[in-house]
Amino acid sequence: MDTRLPYWGSIVFSTIALILLVINVSMANTNRTMQLDIQKRQADIASAQTYNQLAQGLVQAMAEAAKGGDTQMRDLLAAQGITLKTDAAAPADKTEKK
Repeated sequence: MDTRLPYWGSIVFSTIALILLVINVSMANTNRTMQLDIQKRQADIASAQTYNQLAQGLVQAMAEAAKGGDTQMRDLLAAQGITLKTDAAAPADKTEKK
């Protein structure tokens, strides 16, 4: 009777340890999968920022061309929902003498 209690105690504790090991491995695999997904999303965000800067520069160049009198460029920008600011608020000519 004295040997049964330590025997069953070790069986119970080893079973609990085995279950905890399986849970730990499962959670580690889940974490690894989530980290890979997050890294992919971060890479997508970084590349999108680069493309956004490129697109902004392209739109600015197109706007400069449209301000230079290119009506087709102005129509193309307007079709995409981009409106150009007018130079109505430009400062007056300062070459006038009093």
